Amino acid sequence: MKKLMFSAAALMCGTMMFAQFNTSNVNTVGSGNTSSVSQIGLLNDSDVDQLGDNNDSDVSQDGILNESQVLQGPSSNGNTSDVDQTGNLNYSFVWQDGDNNDSTVSQIGDNNYNYTDQWGDANISDVSQSGNNNESETFQYSNMNISEVTQVGLLNDSYVYQHGGDMNISEVLQGGTNNNSIVDQDGNMNDSFVIQGFGGDNNISDVDQNGDMNISYVDQWGDSNNSDVDQDGNMNISTVFQGQIGDLNISTVDQDGNMNISAVNQTGNINDSEVLQVGDANISNVEQTGDNNDAQVHQGFVGGLNNDFNSASIIQTGNSNFGHIDQHYNVIDDSDFNISEMEQIGDLNFAYNWQDGDNNQSYMLQDGDLNFSDVEQHGNNNYSDVGQLGDSNISTVDQDGNNNISQVYQGYFGDNNLSDVDQTGNGNQQYTAQVGDDNDSDTDQVGDGNFSYTWQQGFQHYSQVLQTGNNNDSDTQQYTNNNTSFVNQLGDNNSSTVFQN
Repeated sequence: MKKLMFSAAALMCGTMMFAQFNTSNVNTVGSGNTSSVSQIGLLNDSDVDQLGDNNDSDVSQDGILNESQVLQGPSSNGNTSDVDQTGNLNYSFVWQDGDNNDSTVSQIGDNNYNYTDQWGDANISDVSQSGNNNESETFQYSNMNISEVTQVGLLNDSYVYQHGGDMNISEVLQGGTNNNSIVDQDGNMNDSFVIQGFGGDNNISDVDQNGDMNISYVDQWGDSNNSDVDQDGNMNISTVFQGQIGDLNISTVDQDGNMNISAVNQTGNINDSEVLQVGDANISNVEQTGDNNDAQVHQGFVGGLNNDFNSASIIQTGNSNFGHIDQHYNVIDDSDFNISEMEQIGDLNFAYNWQDGDNNQSYMLQDGDLNFSDVEQHGNNNYSDVGQLGDSNISTVDQDGNNNISQVYQGYFGDNNLSDVDQTGNGNQQYTAQVGDDNDSDTDQVGDGNFSYTWQQGFQHYSQVLQTGNNNDSDTQQYTNNNTSFVNQLGDNNSSTVFQN
């Protein structure tokens, strides 16, 4: 019996000694403040300083070598802080300098790090870390901002900085390993949502919003995807979806102006998308499905005049396709109301469109492999439509002037066709259709109001139409195989018809 009592006493003594290694320090100056500290484990450390009135702090530590610091003040009122640490070697620092701020920190696991800094009024921060070696930093330096960070996994890193305005919202969800997110919002009523790695690791997201009422949505699944969103202005919207199935995708979105919209969707591996919008009310859409595709949309110059109401779309389905759209003139002139759409289906296709001026339209379709299309429009109200169905077709269109129309259709599942169109002047029209393989068409129009129609069906036809002057008319049709036609119109109101079968 004595041995039993001695053993029980020794156990109680050991428990008391074990519990004494925890440290809690509470310093309260003011009235109506409340502090609660609960420590279970070994070598936990809690420090609470309340300088003001009606502040509330709740700290719970369960584990070994956890550390929590809570500072409410100076001269701060009505703040609420809740820190819950379960595990080992977790660290949390919360500073609330202002009134009616709310901070919640939950750390479950080992070696997690949190730093929350709220300077202002009525800010809300919620940090939840489940796993090991995660790191979160939240800075709120204004009023009524909301930040929510959820980290599930290992070695995830989140940085949120909200300042220079009020009512900003940031939400970061990180799952997996070694994901990195940076959110910087300077202004009012900006909204950022980032989800990373619930299905992948090593993703990087950087969101920078300066202005008011901007919205950014980044969704990264897969491994090693990289997204960079930069919005300067008001009411811009950016959405980025990366790697639902795929890895190593890169997306860059830069919007400088107001009411711009950018949408990027990447499914596959090693795709690259770059969107630059300078001006107001521009729209860009990029969709990449496959591997090694490259899409670039440039609407305006950084540092140049605004380019407004332009619309660009690049859709790539396949591998190693390249699409580039430029809608701008130079640093001293603007380009407005232009439309450019590209769709590439297959592999190793190349498409380029340059629009400088206003109200130009360009449409490109490439269905096959190794097709090449280049459309350049300089002026106003020009229209170009290029369709390539087959492999290794080449089309170039150059429109310099106003109100020109060009339509080129190649292949219809034929190969190795070549078309070259040059229009200089105003109100020119040309239509080229090549059905079959190895056909070649060259149309040059210099002047105003010229019309050219070329139809080549079969194999290895060649047609050349040269119109210099005004209101000339050419109609060339070639069937069967190996026909050649040359039409040269110099002057005005000339008419030519060529039919070869």
